[in-house]
Amino acid sequence: MLLKEIRHAFRLLAKNPGFTAIAALSLALGIGANSAIFSLSDALLLRPLPVQDPGEVVTVSTNTPDNPFGGASFPDYRDFRDQSRSFDGLAAYRFYTFGLATSPQVQPQMRMGLLVSDNFFRVLGIQPALGRAFLPEEGKVSGRDAILVLSHDLWQNQFSADRAIIGRTVRLNGIDFTVVGVAPEQFTGLDPFIRPALFVPLAMTQRLADASKDPLEDRTSRALQLKGRLKAGIAREQAQAELMGIAKNLERSYPDTNRDHNVAVRTELQARMQSDPYDSALAIMLMALVGLVLLIACANVANLMLARSRSRSREIAIRLAIGASRTRLIRQLLIESLVLALLGGSLGLGFGYVGIRFLKGIPIPTDLPVVIGVQLDHRVLLFSLFVAIASALAFGLVPAWQAGRTDLVNALKSAGLTSSARRRTVGRNVLVIVQVAFSMVLLVAASMVLDGFRKALVLNPGFRTDHVMSMELDTSFARYTGEKSREFFRNLTDRARALPGVQSVALAQTVPLAPGQSSLNVIPDGYQLLKGQETVTTLGESADEHYFETMQVPVLRGRVFTALDKADTRRVAIVNQAFAEKYWPRQDAIGKRLWLKDRTRPGLEIVGVAKTGRYLFVSEPPMPYVYLPYAQYPNAQMTLFVETTGNPADLAAPLRDVVRSLDANLPIYNARTLSNFYQQRAISIVLLILELISTMGLLGLSLALVGLYGLIAYSVSRRTQEIGIRMAMGARGLDVLGMVLRQGLALSLIGIAIGFVASLGVRRLLAFGLVGLGGTSPAVLVIVPLALILVTMAACYLPARRASLVDPIRALRYE
Repeated sequence: MLLKEIRHAFRLLAKNPGFTAIAALSLALGIGANSAIFSLSDALLLRPLPVQDPGEVVTVSTNTPDNPFGGASFPDYRDFRDQSRSFDGLAAYRFYTFGLATSPQVQPQMRMGLLVSDNFFRVLGIQPALGRAFLPEEGKVSGRDAILVLSHDLWQNQFSADRAIIGRTVRLNGIDFTVVGVAPEQFTGLDPFIRPALFVPLAMTQRLADASKDPLEDRTSRALQLKGRLKAGIAREQAQAELMGIAKNLERSYPDTNRDHNVAVRTELQARMQSDPYDSALAIMLMALVGLVLLIACANVANLMLARSRSRSREIAIRLAIGASRTRLIRQLLIESLVLALLGGSLGLGFGYVGIRFLKGIPIPTDLPVVIGVQLDHRVLLFSLFVAIASALAFGLVPAWQAGRTDLVNALKSAGLTSSARRRTVGRNVLVIVQVAFSMVLLVAASMVLDGFRKALVLNPGFRTDHVMSMELDTSFARYTGEKSREFFRNLTDRARALPGVQSVALAQTVPLAPGQSSLNVIPDGYQLLKGQETVTTLGESADEHYFETMQVPVLRGRVFTALDKADTRRVAIVNQAFAEKYWPRQDAIGKRLWLKDRTRPGLEIVGVAKTGRYLFVSEPPMPYVYLPYAQYPNAQMTLFVETTGNPADLAAPLRDVVRSLDANLPIYNARTLSNFYQQRAISIVLLILELISTMGLLGLSLALVGLYGLIAYSVSRRTQEIGIRMAMGARGLDVLGMVLRQGLALSLIGIAIGFVASLGVRRLLAFGLVGLGGTSPAVLVIVPLALILVTMAACYLPARRASLVDPIRALRYE
């Protein structure tokens, strides 16, 4: 019976190719857009970890009043692991940057990897594709076990999938390591963006860092992330309560380091949303907007089906008359809707694939292995199937329900269609109003994003982007001592200044707007901390005395760093306006002091206030920032900035030669001109987001215009006799034109009014999803409704024009 009804549905759709094509294309656009954005949201938020039984794995983090998603120290991890009874295992890991060389003669290449506890692979249920994982004894002695597990991707690409790789020696940061295993292909790490190239025991931390003290014995070093596998029958809340009890005991035992440190146990979804709220909010916002596109498409198809139901009213009445039940009739109509939705969904997968390819092309301006894992996999296919079925119900229920209410006697009379036709007309009017309202919301969203980004890009980012070449270096790859590292950077800057065409050279930890900005825990002088809060976290970096001149960062009050700010002189710092205004409002920041981490160390005197720039996002609100002098706070990982009068890209090769002349084994990464970086990081990503939201707005508008055009055309065809009578009684073509346009205008105005009210909520959604955006521009709320009125009137004009040219004699004969 079901197969018979499905075949019947296919025959009916084949007999109406115009209706089928328009309806399927409308659905395909809506479903395809949803599939592409779902793939992005899945990669950022929803996709399970690539481990055994991912639902059993939770994230454990330590929280303080100023950091709701903090890391753990190794001693704390060890206590949690040994004292808890809620887990089958608790593993620790942290990201670490390695300089990888396949032999001592080869220049190292930067690779992002993980330092992991010895039970990492066992807890996650990961079985190596080759070799073995780490053994319990290989995590007990600091610096003893120089072994590693390669990722499957690194094994294939750098070692040509050599199955004899086990036992081979490679160099990491100048230390010989032995390969003991290769991870399976499906294990791409635990982060949505970064795929680790290799895995090294945490016990090697001190040796890799060449530190005098073992960081794994420092309870203040909270760099570890924790994953636990819950025991069968243990709820997440039980595990959290147990760990909280352990944390309270640690607070009593170690009050100096563990005061006010709580514990949170989160699901993977909770962890991703809370650790990366900006990307999570963006994904949610895009899903909400693309959902509106699908609703507009469903309303459009429902409108088409309501129009089609008039031509089928006698067919339906006859089927009822010969004994068909109303339930079976409704089922048949819903099956037709489902078949149509599946056709649209199949076509939508093609649009979704195009959208996914587009998202894969998002530029990521870094040499790190950062990926956006959008893909057309089984999860996207299942989601598309679900959306297709939901769409069938959304656009098929109303026409099926109305058909099921058909009055048999009236339907068999040609003159008896008035009441059901009136119901259909009201339903179609409502659907068009909904389409226009949703289109208004989408267009306002797109316009607000355009307006917000336009304002952001017009503003100076706070640093120069022209005529500057930058490259990043990390002397820890070569195991430099602190003094040797400072000597290396001193020689590097001196030789870079000697290159032809170079105007100035500077050092700083990071490039503004680059991923991975560093942060500092500080105590501002005189600032009242919250109860339980020991420090405030702010963005900050080390920079040398030439940075502000080279990067054209204005210092508005006070002075820049000088050569007199040495390691053995008074500690100083420069803060930006946002920092000064937040922590010392209506006061002069010059001469104020702040402390790093705690007050046991020397305080830093504020000697300058710099102009607030952009540090994370081009559209961000003003954010506090602290600059520290490199001479007093040196770092192994630094960025070289070189200003030139010519094309900065021409300096890439000479600068590489300079680095090689100093140390041929030191890897160089993220070598780029600031103009190219800014184009990719700020402008290209901004344009990408704008294109996504604008495409949604245009899709929604196009579908709404098709629906409005169809409704007015249908209305004109139903009122042909009425129009003929009016014209026979003296109405002019212009009067008929105005009458039809007024009908379309009335529907548009109602939809625009509803959409206008709903658009006020878009401001919150945009502010939630896009940092620094979402301000309601009065111009946007005026221009968009006026533009929408004009285009909806244009959609109504063709059927209205056709109505004004009706021949009264023919119209009076029309049935």
